[in-house]
Amino acid sequence: MNSTPEPTPDTDSAAGPRTLRRGLQVLNTLREHGPAGLSVTALARATGLQRPTIYRLLAALVDSGLVGSIAHSKRFVANLEAPAAAPATQDPRIDLALPAMGRLAQATGDAVFLVVRDGNESLSLWREIGPYPVQILATYAGKRQPLGVGSGSMALLASLPDAEVERIIECNSSELELYGGMTAREMRRLVENTRMRGYSVVGNHAVRGALGVGCALLDRNGKPVLAISVTAITERMPAQRQREIAGLIRAELAGLALKP
Repeated sequence: MNSTPEPTPDTDSAAGPRTLRRGLQVLNTLREHGPAGLSVTALARATGLQRPTIYRLLAALVDSGLVGSIAHSKRFVANLEAPAAAPATQDPRIDLALPAMGRLAQATGDAVFLVVRDGNESLSLWREIGPYPVQILATYAGKRQPLGVGSGSMALLASLPDAEVERIIECNSSELELYGGMTAREMRRLVENTRMRGYSVVGNHAVRGALGVGCALLDRNGKPVLAISVTAITERMPAQRQREIAGLIRAELAGLALKP
């Protein structure tokens, strides 16, 4: 029977309060900067925390409604009044994909993510959490990453023409190492593999111990509209299950393609 490991006494007595203090530090820093907000890079400079730590703390703060993302930007802002829906939840692609994501979460038991392209980056719009007791919450609404980082993002990148793929990889090359040591060469290999399979498989880059499967929905002109991915702990993702999950995602995307 799978279960979440019990925390050690050191984790309870030290890591928990330390994480809380850091979260409050991030929240207070955002409050000090008001509606202009701050990017992850600016938050790291202001707090002295590492960017991966900032991302983890922001995920919890966004989920709690204490922090929101500013639409069409890389900045986050503290919600000073009653929590309201983040701007990303207003995107019509969420309404389009949400029923399919719910079905996928229940069918697989794992976390399901909705990702779209925004220039050279991917933008996470929504996530649905499945019933399996161990979840990999690799991203959250409003989080941006270089296009190709993460399974949904890779599905989007691989659907683009070769010249566009190369331009994006070159543009993002200086940031890739921040994501599990990803390189431009590895990114190109993942693009090739995704095209051969017809779906992406990305593991141990943005989040250690995680593996995701993603597929993109294309419009009539072959341009990516959105991508849906399912992410789980690596042990739950043998090759056969990867294929099965890809089939489930494709079936749901086919249903979305039929909607006006």
